[in-house]
Amino acid sequence: MNILDVAKACNVSKSTVSRVINNQPHVSETTRKKVMDYINKHHYVPNNIANYFRNKTTKSIAISIPNIDHPFFSKLSSLLSSNLNLYGYKTYIHQTFSNKNSELEILNALKTNEIDAVILCSIENENNIIEEYSNNGLIIVCNDAFKSENIATFHFDEENVGYLAVKYLLKRDKKTLGICIDNISNAAQQARLKGFKKALYESDIELDERYIFTEAYSIEDGIKIGNHIMKFHKQLDGLYTGNDYVSAGVQSILGQDIDIIGTDNQSICLVTSPRLDSIIIPIDQMAKDAVEFMVNKLNDKSLAPIHKLYQGNIIENKPKITP
Repeated sequence: MNILDVAKACNVSKSTVSRVINNQPHVSETTRKKVMDYINKHHYVPNNIANYFRNKTTKSIAISIPNIDHPFFSKLSSLLSSNLNLYGYKTYIHQTFSNKNSELEILNALKTNEIDAVILCSIENENNIIEEYSNNGLIIVCNDAFKSENIATFHFDEENVGYLAVKYLLKRDKKTLGICIDNISNAAQQARLKGFKKALYESDIELDERYIFTEAYSIEDGIKIGNHIMKFHKQLDGLYTGNDYVSAGVQSILGQDIDIIGTDNQSICLVTSPRLDSIIIPIDQMAKDAVEFMVNKLNDKSLAPIHKLYQGNIIENKPKITP
């Protein structure tokens, strides 16, 4: 099958199919959808080598994440990929495992024109290094707390997420509070910790450094933390976790002896007993906005970077106790 076959099947011109494939303007959404549906159904693959020399584009985007096993990054990479697919882009998931050199590998692929752009979902290197690589091609930061005038950023108000968690726990009359985060050196995690401490300070409570639990990614990590709390810190009565799977692991050990709130409102919150409360963040909207900007920027180099900040909200899944 070639581009002419697609054009005939969809009753459009060859140039229209080309515009759809290359995400160019002047095509109605109805026509674009019809062509893309046919392409996807019949597994038509454009000649990317010819496409590159003609348009200087690979139609390929790299999504850089720490680890695909992390429930948040698994969901984010899936959402980004599905949105990019709508525009005809292929995606490559690059796992850095929180390693600086691994991140540089994908940035070098941008430098050598192996890909059109990189979406960094977790920054491993210093800001000035990322800024320098942005001179070689399009970089967008999606999720991490990265400050730049030259690179578009889409991320959550992480400080406020940590702040909301404390307010929630204090409202439930919890006074001895702890926090679980994953990569302590990550800027977003540092912002959550800052917000957590800020809310405690406003209530004249000082965070005991022993109650900061790191390397918390999974249910298994939550189980380890739960056992540690049971053995050494039974006085803890409230805990905020960076993701709901860690919450589930902790709760499996401590039950209702501790009040827990997690992050992301994953479906696991609904199958624990009792259900888990969480702070939901608009990951779907962030992924959509980031991809939309990226596609527009690839088609219009003069487009200025934008910076979007998204807020979280508490979701109470626990059943309400009636008197």
